[in-house]
Amino acid sequence: MGDTKRDLRTGEHESSVGTLSRQRAITERLLLTALRQREVTGEAVAASRQATFLAQASRELAMSLDGSGTREAIRRRTLLREGSWCIVDVVELDGAVHRLSVAHPDPAKQQQAQALADRWFPTPDSLGSKPGLPVIVDANETERVSALQEFGISGVIVVPLVVRGRMLGAITFVAQEGDPAFTPEEVRLASDLADLCALALDNERLYREAQALRAAADEANRAKSTFLGNMSHELMTPLNAIGGYASLIAMGLRGPVTAMQRVDLERIRHNQAHLLTLISEILSYVRSDTGRLEYRFAEVSVESAIHEVADMLQGAVDERQLVLVYQPGADSVVWADADRVRQILVNLLMNAIKYGTAAHGQILVSISETPATVLIHVSDNGPGIPAERLAAIFDPFVQLANGLTDRRGGVGLGLAISRDLARAMNGDLTVESTMAVGSSFTLELPRAPRATVELK
Repeated sequence: MGDTKRDLRTGEHESSVGTLSRQRAITERLLLTALRQREVTGEAVAASRQATFLAQASRELAMSLDGSGTREAIRRRTLLREGSWCIVDVVELDGAVHRLSVAHPDPAKQQQAQALADRWFPTPDSLGSKPGLPVIVDANETERVSALQEFGISGVIVVPLVVRGRMLGAITFVAQEGDPAFTPEEVRLASDLADLCALALDNERLYREAQALRAAADEANRAKSTFLGNMSHELMTPLNAIGGYASLIAMGLRGPVTAMQRVDLERIRHNQAHLLTLISEILSYVRSDTGRLEYRFAEVSVESAIHEVADMLQGAVDERQLVLVYQPGADSVVWADADRVRQILVNLLMNAIKYGTAAHGQILVSISETPATVLIHVSDNGPGIPAERLAAIFDPFVQLANGLTDRRGGVGLGLAISRDLARAMNGDLTVESTMAVGSSFTLELPRAPRATVELK
């Protein structure tokens, strides 16, 4: 009986010990789980904090494209640890290295920070063996960092500023005295910040280069316009004199003129008029390009303008043995400059006569309307324009080798001027073309405003 009681007590003791062990194991598992969750939560919070920090830095660096604004934002970069600051070296376009003035977050330490910056210069060794990777420099490694020791700095992170394989400089992040060593997370943050700074520097440089190129292009354009304008005016005087003297000779004021001489004089006058037309095109282009063309807006009858131009060019149509067909419609009225409308129509019809239609071909002029605009179509049945060159024919001085703008005369300005005139009158000039079928130019102009009648 006594042995039985002892066995029971022993069993109870072993059962109690087992229960405690299981409880202890469960508690340990719960504690480890809690610690892991805490660690994960801490990492998530840290990652979120770093992401927010980088997003803010990105916004500040992107706020300006001019050199001073971008560099001001870069020199104020810090890490997340309190009291950190940076030293920035920028490689300029000419290869010279320019150090930005430092900006310490504590104004009381600004002078000391500048003194350190005056002594600290990254060397090729401190930029690492692999360009673009951050390097931690310990103040105790070598004698070359004595400046760090002198100012009580335990170490710095040096990160090259690299974009597209090109070194734009370096940024050195400095921690305040007594701070612990940089953590791997801080090194990664420094690298990310350097990437943002490098992109900002590159964007600023590209913007500066674009501004310089734009200024050079504007200056070249002004010089070109000035040259063309001066040249055109200089040519006008002798050409007018040539025409005047040819007329005097043809009138017999210098003596009798033979029939053959009259033919030669007529050729002189014809070529003189042709040159004057080319020069007038150049002057119109220069005035349009510089905004010096004047426009007198009024109601313009489209049908009347077409008839005037057709009558003017009938001789050229007959000479090329062409047929000019006008499909009359409603007498549409546009709000435009009558002289500029006629100038555009002359250019379009002359292009069709010279380049767009073979002998015995047909030129068709027609009108269509929309609620707000009137469209004048000038179509030919010539060789057409290649699709890849349709946009180019409206560029100044562009002439195609064949078809519409082969070199049978002109300087390649008629279409460029015509589109500029159309757009200045709140319209447009477009083209559609099919090879071996022909081309159709469309002049679109706004309708004249209808007068409102007040009802009583």
